Amino acid sequence: MTMNVGKQIRKIRTQQNMTVKQLSEISSVPEKTIYRIETGEVQDPKLSSIEPIIRALNCSADEILFSHDDYHKFGELRQVFANLTQMKEPDQEMLIRMMRMVSLASSFEQQINENTINLVKVK
Repeated sequence: MTMNVGKQIRKIRTQQNMTVKQLSEISSVPEKTIYRIETGEVQDPKLSSIEPIIRALNCSADEILFSHDDYHKFGELRQVFANLTQMKEPDQEMLIRMMRMVSLASSFEQQINENTINLVKVK
């Protein structure tokens, strides 16, 4: 789940005990711009503002764009997919079949839950 960029920047900045002024000095992004991003006044900040902030906070773009849990899940998924290239082709095909089955089962479960909710509403 993506998060509000400004909220993530503020969260990471405060975790590092950094003030807006300090972040501004390190990143060369004006304090007012950082404040406007963090408060959500600017909801889709320019890359030219975000990139130096990311560098100054010594974090990744993923940490800014995604919640902590999602960031770590995506990292694990990236590692799994990176390892796929080292797998033998029959193992890759088996993994693909398994992933399709899990996806189908998940969709089926969601459909059952939705139908159950609709049945309860009808009664």
